[in-house]
Amino acid sequence: MTNTSLFFRLPILYGKNIIPAICFALLFPACASKALLLDPADLGSNYFYEVSLNDVENDRLAVKLSVYGIKADTVAFNFPRIVPGIYGAMDFGRNIVHFRALAGADTLPVERTGINTWKISRAYKLEEIRYEVNDGWEVFGSGTTEGFYKSAESSFTKDKVFVINNNCLFGYFTGGENWPVFVSFERPDGFYAATSLKSAPTQSGKDAFQASNYRELVDNPILYARPDTVNLNIGNTVVTVACYADSGVKLAPDIAAKIRPLLERQREYLGGALPVEHYTFLIYHALHDRPDEYTADGLEHNTSTLCLYNSQMAPALLNSFVYGVASHEFFHIITPLNVHSEEIEQYDFLAPKMSQHLWLYEGMTEYTTMHMPIRQGLESLDDFLSEIRSKVQQMQRFDNTIPLTELSRAAMERQDQYYNFYLRGALVCLCLDLRLRELSEGKYGTQELMRDLATRYGRNKPFRDNELFDVITSMTFPEIRGFFSDYLEKAGPLPLKSYLEKAGLKFNEKSLKILASSDATAEQLQLRKWWLGR
Repeated sequence: MTNTSLFFRLPILYGKNIIPAICFALLFPACASKALLLDPADLGSNYFYEVSLNDVENDRLAVKLSVYGIKADTVAFNFPRIVPGIYGAMDFGRNIVHFRALAGADTLPVERTGINTWKISRAYKLEEIRYEVNDGWEVFGSGTTEGFYKSAESSFTKDKVFVINNNCLFGYFTGGENWPVFVSFERPDGFYAATSLKSAPTQSGKDAFQASNYRELVDNPILYARPDTVNLNIGNTVVTVACYADSGVKLAPDIAAKIRPLLERQREYLGGALPVEHYTFLIYHALHDRPDEYTADGLEHNTSTLCLYNSQMAPALLNSFVYGVASHEFFHIITPLNVHSEEIEQYDFLAPKMSQHLWLYEGMTEYTTMHMPIRQGLESLDDFLSEIRSKVQQMQRFDNTIPLTELSRAAMERQDQYYNFYLRGALVCLCLDLRLRELSEGKYGTQELMRDLATRYGRNKPFRDNELFDVITSMTFPEIRGFFSDYLEKAGPLPLKSYLEKAGLKFNEKSLKILASSDATAEQLQLRKWWLGR
């Protein structure tokens, strides 16, 4: 994730119904101690972690951190209370045991000041930190507990598979969030590491990875298993599909073949060149024998997505699920990877401040997922209109009197409403696209807007949260500021009926049916063509 670290929640799927995972979040009390504010000059400058995957005892891994150059008398070492993309506190420190701070053979004083924080005294002598990590789940789908985001946790199954979320294994010093991180794994024979992390030279039997800072480390999960991997060259980007199935069935070739045409069309939609060198799909499948029942969970990252799946071995169903995931998640290489706010750039893992722009990160990404297939000729007008109707219908289950900017800032407190970003958020972006096309006479829409925002900002330059609406207005048309005020800063009724009518589409607000008008004017048809390419 370079300096960016926002990932977004995929819905948990149970059976045939999509249920927002957000609904199952548990809010834990804030147990973290007050941060120790240190001068960076008093801290070291790098993290050097070592883990052996060959030494799993009681579903635990031992972790060693080598530390150099700390000058402070006291430091705080933390594990995240929460990570980007989930909105219920997880308290990852709860899985840490036998925590020790060492100066050679001597043990330094350590006080656990909260569930996620350890205070180390005489830290100027510190050379090593050692601890053990319990995994968060054994087999996905077996005894799955509501309220816990399995895709943010780790699982260790000796000689079979390791699902590693780095926020579970590795901590950070308060004040040291921006230090470079080096991680070395001793791996079992025949195992392969799939990740978007940059690899570093190492010796036989080990893998070494590096991240520019702790946020980038957390943003890149790792799947260790025997190889079931396919690499796809999608323009300038290598897309890795890496799978593990406890049945032993090889999944990657079929999944890769299924999603390749989709990724190619997404590349074309984004202008031909993608803003990322490597993207990784990590897919874990646990087998059960219950017909027509499945459970899925996932967490999206800037340059990878982790999917957990529990079902019968039904390749068509699994391929369809991953296709749906890929259609949305791959578009996150635009936002938040290249378009994100300071709240994301400087994410606080113990007490995060929420951005007001989830309408952009999730709503725009979901709208792009809708718009690309019809724009690229992959689906019919009827299919597209049916998807709009479905979102309007589902949106009615939520409280649409809450402005989306307000809901975004209160995402942790209003998890019951979070899924509306995929519904109302996407429809707001649809209306924005139509309005931009109308004002520009077809020359400019959200497709061009997101490209221009990515060029203006990019992965290492965040925008200021309270300035984005004015920036977009300056890039487009004065009328757009009023649009943002009415439908994002306020919760005005969406102008979906009037906007669709401008494109020659009739919308019945009672039945929710949307049909192409048989008497559309040439002007209406022209706007529809500008918008949908047909």
